[in-house]
Amino acid sequence: MASYANDEEQVEALKRWWQENGTSLLTGIVIVLVVLFGSRQWQGAQLANAEAASDLYEDVVQLALLDQANALTADSMAQLESSYDELRNEFVESIYTRYAAMMMATVYVNQENYDQAATELNWIIDNPELGFMQTAEEELFLTARLRLARVKLAQGQAQEALTIVSEVEPGALAAGFAEVQGDAYLMLGQSEQARSAYERAISLEPDNASFIDLKIRGIGS
Repeated sequence: MASYANDEEQVEALKRWWQENGTSLLTGIVIVLVVLFGSRQWQGAQLANAEAASDLYEDVVQLALLDQANALTADSMAQLESSYDELRNEFVESIYTRYAAMMMATVYVNQENYDQAATELNWIIDNPELGFMQTAEEELFLTARLRLARVKLAQGQAQEALTIVSEVEPGALAAGFAEVQGDAYLMLGQSEQARSAYERAISLEPDNASFIDLKIRGIGS
């Protein structure tokens, strides 16, 4: 009889526990299942988006290569801009879009469309955030800044170019930044500052050191 009483007490205790905790337990299980399912759905969607963005980026790359070969026709340029616009509109948070913008800027520079080139480079600089709280490597934005400064020089805007390369630490691109500073100072008629900037660039042993040396020689004594 004592054993029966113990079993009955255990059953009653289990009932009470279930009444007190059963709902929250089921809710917790449902939440876990929803999170698990949602995570898998999100990962699948992210993978599909990445693949679609990659395909559009490949289209941009292939068409941009025609420009480097001087084979970019009006029709292929229209197709290039269409692929790029789709990439920008549909995958604005993708790293592929940033690299595509860099390529578009190069194409526009080759066409001497400096305003549009500057627009693309400014967009890269002003939009460092990617999807899901990620950012691209800092070198991408430094490269965009360096190219933007060169675009400003091509537009005759030396002071703006100087400001652009002076606002941040140049990191691995220090030689390129120093060379642009030299070009800007030279355009502003500040020969000694230009010489100093060029010499600083050469001290960093860039691949084009001999070309920078020619710039120094062009300043004279």
